[in-house]
Amino acid sequence: MADILAAIQLSDKQQSRARLLDLWERLWPGGAPLQLCSMAHHLADTATDIAGELEWDLRALEAATGSREPEDRKPSLDIPESGLPSLYLSVAEGYRRLGDLERARRHVACAERRIDALPDDAYGTLVRGGLRRLQGLLAPA
Repeated sequence: MADILAAIQLSDKQQSRARLLDLWERLWPGGAPLQLCSMAHHLADTATDIAGELEWDLRALEAATGSREPEDRKPSLDIPESGLPSLYLSVAEGYRRLGDLERARRHVACAERRIDALPDDAYGTLVRGGLRRLQGLLAPA
């Protein structure tokens, strides 16, 4: 995990991406879910297009829950439950940006069901705000 954290913390986004991709190739598919989820979540942030970002967010969700689908699944043993709302929101935002509003809404619904797992801190406030923003964007006109 130390190699993953070091790659994530690099200030050069492209260098960070290159190191994470190298680690992904070495660890996929047998790595620990937390390792894979962390790498995929950060690789999504370095993607150059929406479809690529969504693909990495889906990989992060799959590593965390065993599925890419908007299902209410328990996280893998080493994944904190408080991380699931953010993962579902990232996937929902990708689908929204690609125009697939129905899939986006289904992933938002999963985030809503998990929102109570968030801590009452800055992270929880950030994710709750993201949920409200996305709910507003996906509300019927």
